[in-house]
Amino acid sequence: MMQASTIDKIFPYKYVGTSIKYIFLIIMLTTIFNSCASEDSLETDIELQPYFQLFADEAMKRNIVVDYEAARIEGLLMNIEASNVKGQCFKNEKKPRKVLIDIEYWNDSSEFEKQFIIFHELGHCFLNREHLDTSNPDGTCVSIMHSSPQACVFSLTPSNKKDYLNELFIF
Repeated sequence: MMQASTIDKIFPYKYVGTSIKYIFLIIMLTTIFNSCASEDSLETDIELQPYFQLFADEAMKRNIVVDYEAARIEGLLMNIEASNVKGQCFKNEKKPRKVLIDIEYWNDSSEFEKQFIIFHELGHCFLNREHLDTSNPDGTCVSIMHSSPQACVFSLTPSNKKDYLNELFIF
C-alpha cells in the first residue's frame, strides 16, 4: 500500500491534482503570512489632526520629537458611553494606541477645552504620564494631567497655558 504524501495529508481530496494542491497550499500560506505580518493602519480623525499637530509643535519647542507613526498612536472621535468620561487613551502593544474623544463633548467644547483633552490624552498615550492630582496653595491644578474636575481647579487659558505645557513636557 502506498503512503500518502505530505501534501495529500494537508489536502486529502483524491480527485484534485497535485499541482492544484500545491497552488492552493502556496495561496493559503501567503494569505496567512500577509495577515500576520501586516500592521494596522493608523487613522486620526480629520477634526483631531490640527490638535495632534499642535501637541507635536509644543513638544518640539521643548526638544521632544513626536512621531505618531513610530509611536503607533491614532485619534478617534466616538460616542463614549460612560457619562463622566470625555477622553481615553487605550494602550495595546500589538495594535495602535488610541486617543478616543467623546464626540458630544468635542462638539460642545471651546478651543481651549479641545486643546486640554488632546494634550491630556496624548500625555497618557505618548508621554506615558499618569494622573497627577496635586494642587497649588490656591487650589489650582499643578498639572494638565489631573484625574477629574473634582481633583483641583483647572482651566486652560492663554495666561496659564505655557506653564501647564512646560509641566506636561518637562515633568
